Amino acid sequence: MGESVNGNYTFIISGASGGLGSYLVKEFSREDKVIGTYYKHMPATAGADVEYHHVDVRSGDDVSKFAKAIAPKLKNVVLLNLAGVSIDGVGHKVDEETWDMVVDTNLRGTLLMCRHLLPVMREQAWGRIVNISSIVAQVGIPGTVAYSASKSGILGLTRTLAAENASKGITVNALALGYFSIGMIRVLSPELQEQTLQKIPMHRFGDPRCLVAAIRFLIECDYMTGTVLNINGGLH
Repeated sequence: MGESVNGNYTFIISGASGGLGSYLVKEFSREDKVIGTYYKHMPATAGADVEYHHVDVRSGDDVSKFAKAIAPKLKNVVLLNLAGVSIDGVGHKVDEETWDMVVDTNLRGTLLMCRHLLPVMREQAWGRIVNISSIVAQVGIPGTVAYSASKSGILGLTRTLAAENASKGITVNALALGYFSIGMIRVLSPELQEQTLQKIPMHRFGDPRCLVAAIRFLIECDYMTGTVLNINGGLH
């Protein structure tokens, strides 16, 4: 197994224009190089050690070109797969276009980012991949059929990639997130936010600092792979 490294990481963050993505760019760029991807909106966070690329994570060609363009800059890669969309729809009514958009972005996009960046990690005999799943992959929540299916798929993908790359000094883990104070919670109405809050045992939305702490733990803990950390305030 490749030796652990201290500092000098290259963080690759997909979905860097989202609430959580932009927060992580800001936090990790304080000490390390960050390369972010975006699709619709150019992120606002900037800095000497931050660069952005327009990438459609659903497109193998797009992701392949992105990976080739940044390959010479990569060392001690930490890949954070945050790119995702959530569109409501119950199982017997969801249309195929919605299903494809959600599953292709969340699950296919995660696979493509891993697929095209793993060769660099394998060559360097070191790497960290953190995939973002969700509480909805573990709890049946009506109206989230496409989103929950995609996030459940990420858990299986994570475990398989972990087994395939463990001997190369690469760990692959997932974070199953509950509801945080930034990010997709903003699409809920104030009424739904309050209803959601009442279901969380801690009676508060998550602080994104918890994600930073969890990711740093997964970077340093080289004997943890193929696992899921539940960060949800006790929601089950």
